[in-house]
Amino acid sequence: MREHNGPDHQAIVDDGRARIDWVEAHSPVMRGMVRETLGDGSLKGKRIAVVVHLEAKTAFLALLLAEAGADVIAAGSNPQTTHASVVAALRDKGIRVVSDAGGDHTSWEQELLAAADLKPEYIIDDGAELTIRMGMHRPELYKRLKGVSEETTTGTARLHALHEMGKLPFPALTANDARCKHLFDNRYGTGQTTMQAVLAMSGRKVAGARVVVVGYGYVGRGIAEYAKAMNAKVSVIEMDPVRALEAHMDGMRVGTADDVLPDAEFVVTATGGMRAIGAPEFALLSHDVILANAGHHDLEIDVDALGEIAKRETDSRPGIHTFNLDERDIHVLSRGALVNIAGGSGHPVEIMDLTFAVQGLGAHHLVNTPMKPGVHILPKAVDDSIAAAKLNSLGIGLTEGREEQADDLTEWVKGMQL
Repeated sequence: MREHNGPDHQAIVDDGRARIDWVEAHSPVMRGMVRETLGDGSLKGKRIAVVVHLEAKTAFLALLLAEAGADVIAAGSNPQTTHASVVAALRDKGIRVVSDAGGDHTSWEQELLAAADLKPEYIIDDGAELTIRMGMHRPELYKRLKGVSEETTTGTARLHALHEMGKLPFPALTANDARCKHLFDNRYGTGQTTMQAVLAMSGRKVAGARVVVVGYGYVGRGIAEYAKAMNAKVSVIEMDPVRALEAHMDGMRVGTADDVLPDAEFVVTATGGMRAIGAPEFALLSHDVILANAGHHDLEIDVDALGEIAKRETDSRPGIHTFNLDERDIHVLSRGALVNIAGGSGHPVEIMDLTFAVQGLGAHHLVNTPMKPGVHILPKAVDDSIAAAKLNSLGIGLTEGREEQADDLTEWVKGMQL
């Protein structure tokens, strides 16, 4: 961990504090219902590692857990999305932060192992990054974990795989499967901020442009919808037949890479997997195409393979690295890292108010509820309470059902001659 002193350091701390204060001001569920629930004393002394993109919204979650008495360890889930001022502000508040901005994948691996060596009991994870590394490199500490709450589709798939292989000796909550997470964060949060980052970084026009979205889960769907709303001509590449049919019904052009990549002006990956755009796809791309990644892995665009076939590389403008392939220039945003965080400010705070409510209450649920090893979903009642709190903060009420509106199934069943 790098330490800084002097007036410049204080300015960095002040900037981080201001960012976190802004998040709190626009997070009514977190600062209200979640803070109240966590304040029941049950988290006191519990060691919780928060391993999510280390920016202001994550910092507010970490501070709420610490305020509730938890012993919090903070680490970044990606080396390119850690914000220096947020790290400084958290350390100034007494939070143990093992990550620093400006690192690479080697230093990031070391930071995750440093978090593991602090022996967390619970993990709030993103992509199961710390969870998997503890299993691989700190097996005895891994066996002692009491629970994990997972943020992403990718991490959820990894947890299910661990469970199927008999390698998950503790309960894991898939926060991603909570409705208050994936219905809003994945779709509206990533959709909005991905397109914002792509357009801000490239300075290019989207209206009338040919945009290809690779993957049509909730993330891909959100990106496609936002691009379409801005009058782009949107195409989708998808391997799952049901999702491909959904994309078609949503008015998107659906096709193979051979069909849609040759005339693409923007290509955005959103698969949650690896090498969605690799050597076979590079051969199909046209001159001046812009590539961006909105999925979990930095490897959704195989930047290393692109570098191997490039004649030369240049930084065309901040955040845009250009690979020249003979007569074609291929531009990659944020070197393939999550474009909306590495190249933007991340999800809207109002969206993360829901996501981190799920994570905060998920950690509280793990601490207070006996659960068997395996993958679990946050109870519907908790999920509903988050949505209700959000609606209440917006001044929106719900209609209550009347007795005569109830289904008559019970009376019908009583009359069955069985």
